[in-house]
Amino acid sequence: DDWSIQEIARLAGTTSRTLRHYDDIGLLPPSRVAHNGYRHYDGPALVRLQRILLLRELGLGLPQIADVLGSASDSDAAASEASALETHLALLRDEQTRLARQ
Repeated sequence: DDWSIQEIARLAGTTSRTLRHYDDIGLLPPSRVAHNGYRHYDGPALVRLQRILLLRELGLGLPQIADVLGSASDSDAAASEASALETHLALLRDEQTRLARQ
């Protein structure tokens, strides 16, 4: 089974424009492109989108997310994700300290 870009955007609470951007930058390529040019996504693509949206919600930028998701294996991905989140947390703490000084 796969779903159209409009269905995925609605289900994920995002826009088809965002999904097209993620495809353009190589972050979330569609599972297939129909003869009419429409993008379609399968289950593994949905899982990847879920991870992207979670990492965005946690404040990671798209380049950091690409690094995290670019890991070869699940254990590498988990370690890379943890590392990215630790880095982000450290940056947030630095910003919190900076703001407290003002």
